[in-house]
Amino acid sequence: MFRRTGRAWAAVPLVVAALVAGACSSSKSSSSSATTAATATSASAGATTAAPTTAAGPTGSPLNVGIIASLSGSQASSSNQAATVGPAWEAWINANGGINGHPVKVYVEDDAGDPAKAQAAEQDLVGSKNVLAIIVGSDNEVSAFDADAISKGVALISGTANAQDWYTKPGGMFVTVTGVLPGLAAQMIVAKNFGHATKFADLYCSEIAACAQADPVLKGQATKEGVAFTSLAISSSAPSYTAQCIQLQQQKVDYAQLNFTTSAAAKFVQDCQAQGYNPTWGSSEQAAGAAFSSLKDFTMFGPAYSFPSAADAPPVQTFRTAMQKYAKDNNWREGAASFTWDGLQAFAKALANAGASPTRQDVITGLYGFNGEDLGGELANKVTYPQGKATGFSFNTCYFVVGMKGGQVIAPAGLTPQCPSS
Repeated sequence: MFRRTGRAWAAVPLVVAALVAGACSSSKSSSSSATTAATATSASAGATTAAPTTAAGPTGSPLNVGIIASLSGSQASSSNQAATVGPAWEAWINANGGINGHPVKVYVEDDAGDPAKAQAAEQDLVGSKNVLAIIVGSDNEVSAFDADAISKGVALISGTANAQDWYTKPGGMFVTVTGVLPGLAAQMIVAKNFGHATKFADLYCSEIAACAQADPVLKGQATKEGVAFTSLAISSSAPSYTAQCIQLQQQKVDYAQLNFTTSAAAKFVQDCQAQGYNPTWGSSEQAAGAAFSSLKDFTMFGPAYSFPSAADAPPVQTFRTAMQKYAKDNNWREGAASFTWDGLQAFAKALANAGASPTRQDVITGLYGFNGEDLGGELANKVTYPQGKATGFSFNTCYFVVGMKGGQVIAPAGLTPQCPSS
């Protein structure tokens, strides 16, 4: 599980639910363990932010890359997008020349929210599949296998990066998205700047004790932003949220952050609306999408640690075009979709100048060669990885913004990174 710590907030453990705002969900999804190899065609994989021009297919040695994500289990609804994005990216990259002339093979495996299954997936990818790197599409179980992958020289690239190992291990783990500590502060900043909040409520999961420990962090940021603050523990299995809705209404809360299970959060909104209470709601990129799209008169804002699919900018247009042409289904808008794409694009960039027989070490060398790399604006941060050192919890301070209005995902700031001054 995810823990956030840092200087003034040292030893404050926080679970992922408090940060990605509803990434947990009870819905499940089936998945396949591997992708179908794509027919190779043309161009340069070094240009990872624009759709290349089709030409002759890649003829070099194949590059195997793995993806591990929760494709089934309790967190599947905000994690299983990797099973759609991975195969589609493979088809797209191969149709546009592969990576410096090398065709790519993507293997997608399910950790099912189970540490033992996560370990088995990693061992299969590192062993029989002989992957050069693993994209951690969703990192719910990354701590179960990261040490083994690193010991075998296999780079782990995010994907979602909520687990503390991304920020504390001294090498081999590469974060592409907003860091965990800045990401939590971003909830409050977005609430004020985009939701025009005057009183913020942190509605956090009651089932996990660590969820409550996000409260002091958010309260401190609220004081800094000049926003009044309150909080409530919410049970995801409660039959009704009427009492809590009335309490928030009486407290004049005008922005309520849904930091608990997405399906329960949707019911919470409906119960509040039934009482005539409908504030601006807070969530995040990983939770936006299908769970909230059927809600009427629902306005939501939140930080996007990876790009929102609705942004009108060339890197996102490339993503949408690739998904519309190659994706097996429509499960690629929000959730872990853009996180997975980021990781795959970073892998391609790391091997943009790959030789005849690329190795695992070439991937690591390429990643450590990033110097202010944002993949042409696709990433919110200009990334440079400190070689052989842990990044620390304040790594990657910038983020994008996502929202929902009228059942549609919106990107109110486009692909303009929001970067706190301190």
